[in-house]
Amino acid sequence: MSDRLSALPGGGNGRAVSQHTAEMGRDGRGKEKAMKRTYTLRLDGQKLRLRLTVAGQRTLREKFGEEPLQIILSAATDGERMAALLEEALNWRGNDNGITDGEALYDLLVDEGWSGQARFGALAFDIAAQSGLVSQQQAEQLKRSVAQAVEQAFQLLEDGEEAPEEKETEERPFPAE
Repeated sequence: MSDRLSALPGGGNGRAVSQHTAEMGRDGRGKEKAMKRTYTLRLDGQKLRLRLTVAGQRTLREKFGEEPLQIILSAATDGERMAALLEEALNWRGNDNGITDGEALYDLLVDEGWSGQARFGALAFDIAAQSGLVSQQQAEQLKRSVAQAVEQAFQLLEDGEEAPEEKETEERPFPAE
């Protein structure tokens, strides 16, 4: 396993592991600066901090005509939405990210072995949690639900069964706390 991949969430083993930071610093006079919550990726020797700000949410809403949470929920299965989410999360005011292009980050992650709805969904949900769109508990529930649904779908394929018809249910973007 490469050094670049070992530092990624899941350590390159296909599991998406939540990793987040809440960073508190001090200015030159010893006064505390405002807390900055970010999702941190270590990739290719650099640390990338991702945060979807209100401005980033507005940009996504204008681009796709949907609410940011809807975009995040669909990003795992839509490369264009995932790349747009990554780009907005990379480019918050005051960032020091060496990569600023969402498509380039997406392609780099794929080159490093990232694949699948569960893996990219987990990334999107962790970004949402660190950006205040969902709680960390809700992000973990979403990750478990997606992983379970993907596992069940592939198990049905292996067993040669067709997926059961979906029952119409009330839409809920994430579980209530």
